[in-house]
Parts: sequence; structure tokens; C-alpha cells
Amino acid sequence: MPFITVTTWPNQTDEQCQKLIEALTATTHEVTGAPLDKITVVVHEVPQARWGEAGIMATNPDFPELSRRR
Repeated sequence: MPFITVTTWPNQTDEQCQKLIEALTATTHEVTGAPLDKITVVVHEVPQARWGEAGIMATNPDFPELSRRR
């Protein structure tokens, strides 16, 4: 049955995570027909000090700009 993994920075509230889990579960059920109790969603929160894009650490103050220019 469906197992969905979301990886994000740890900046969502519990309420936001709950809404995300509900929405992903509902959409997966609608599209696949899988029973709701067989759909698993896991939210992995990765600290910005352990995240990088284009070789730029997410903790760099200029991350949004620098990681998109390369």
C-alpha cells in the first residue's frame, strides 16, 4: 500500500504537518483507491545545517540566491 515520504526543513507547526498528512492521504486515496488505513505518510524534518543545494549550505544567509545561480 502507499507509503509517502516528505522531506522538509523543520519549520512547520504540528497543525501544518497534520494538514499536509491529511491532504496527501486524501489525494492518494482519491487517485489510487487505496484504503485510508493503508496509506502511510512520514514527514522527515532535516535541519538546514544538513541541507544543501548547488553546493551551498542552507544555513548560508544568501542561500536562496546562491543556490539558484549555479
